[in-house]
Amino acid sequence: MKRALTILNETGDVTITWEAENDERMLPIIERKMKSGVTFFLIEPRMNGLVAPDTSKPLKKVKDALKHRALSMKDEDFETMVAEGKAELVQTPAAPARTIRKASTAREVVKSESVGVQQMRGG
Repeated sequence: MKRALTILNETGDVTITWEAENDERMLPIIERKMKSGVTFFLIEPRMNGLVAPDTSKPLKKVKDALKHRALSMKDEDFETMVAEGKAELVQTPAAPARTIRKASTAREVVKSESVGVQQMRGG
């Protein structure tokens, strides 16, 4: 079963997905995020277990990906998961997130669809 997590941050929404077999790899990452002040909310599933890639402009050559596409992610933990092929970056669903409740443990987050928000900071 596919899992999904959206992080709302200063660079915009970042959504990653992973298979259940990678839950244990994702668990310490989510624990670190929680300790650093990210609050996760469990949400009603928006992905229905299926994430389709955006095929509106299919690439014809691999070099086109390097020429016209770029990926910038401010989160090293998630970047590593994606680079290792343990997670995928996907388009954040257009469907609104409907909160079920605030998560109290990383294990709840890793087994659900969720949204994580950074701790509020004054300026």
